[in-house]
Amino acid sequence: MIALYKSVPGPGNVSLQDRPEPVLNSVNNVLVRVEACAVCGMDFHIYHGKFPCTPPFIMGHELIGVVELVEGGAGTVQPGDRVTAQPHLYACGRCPACKMGLTQLCAQTRSLGIHRDGAMASYVAVPESCLHIVPQDVPTSQAAILEPFSMVLGNFGIPIEQQAMETAVVMGAGQVGLLGVAAARACGAKQIILCGRTQDTALGFPAAEQLGATTLIDTDRDDAVAQVLSMTGGVGADIVLEASGASACINAAMAMVKPGGLITVMGGTRQDTVPVTWDVCLRKAVRVCFHMKSNYQYMDRAIALLAEGCNSLKPMVTGEYALADWQAAFQAIEERRSIKNVLYI
Repeated sequence: MIALYKSVPGPGNVSLQDRPEPVLNSVNNVLVRVEACAVCGMDFHIYHGKFPCTPPFIMGHELIGVVELVEGGAGTVQPGDRVTAQPHLYACGRCPACKMGLTQLCAQTRSLGIHRDGAMASYVAVPESCLHIVPQDVPTSQAAILEPFSMVLGNFGIPIEQQAMETAVVMGAGQVGLLGVAAARACGAKQIILCGRTQDTALGFPAAEQLGATTLIDTDRDDAVAQVLSMTGGVGADIVLEASGASACINAAMAMVKPGGLITVMGGTRQDTVPVTWDVCLRKAVRVCFHMKSNYQYMDRAIALLAEGCNSLKPMVTGEYALADWQAAFQAIEERRSIKNVLYI
């Protein structure tokens, strides 16, 4: 089968290759015929040698496909089912991380397209337990990005819903930030403020508006903290999603969140340390929660939201390519001409 293959560590070393079809066993007992696989920011960094991974492997982990074959198992899926996958596999179920529900952080976890063969190929073999059935009325391009949406929904949207938060701020207009806008809208936030940069005004800002942002702030031109405080009567935002990784945005989040508010962190700084106004958070008793990788428990809610038609991720998908044109898809990301690209297998 034709697959996008990362042969060795380092920048590049990615090419289309003819690889053997996966063989099922007692653990990876379901063969999925891949329809489409989205390009994650993680894939982009793996391509450039800037994300920890263990090649060789087939790339890709954000997939939608159809079950082709099942060997044994519990009978939760069958041939013909349309499915997506939780890509972080083989958690032990016994360690402290697993017992806390953070199976994606288990030391035994191995992830599709990061530690083992992924889904930018005709077929992928996975455990039955990681699969979720996706209704046919969820468009393929949106079904392919259910996994990252579930991550942001669970860690940003669900707290908004559970705590009846009204004002949500998103720092960063990239993939995670825009998914945050969609999650906030789906979970009932009344005021959704996206903070981006001038470079985001052409692509990210229009998408954010379509996804449900009520206010857009260009932080290169305007004081985001002053605007958020003004819009909230000086109180501050109930919750802030920090999805930029920029030191200035991290500190802005600390300044604009209300006393007792929540900052949920998903933006990596790619630095060992960053200067922060720590005492600002201390004085306001701010809650700061860090999140990494998606978790199985939120996927069904993400699927339901798209299937019910009450949420659409269509503005996220700005590029659709055949697998053979993968270089064009990656180049569009490099040149900031695209938000989310989907490769059709």
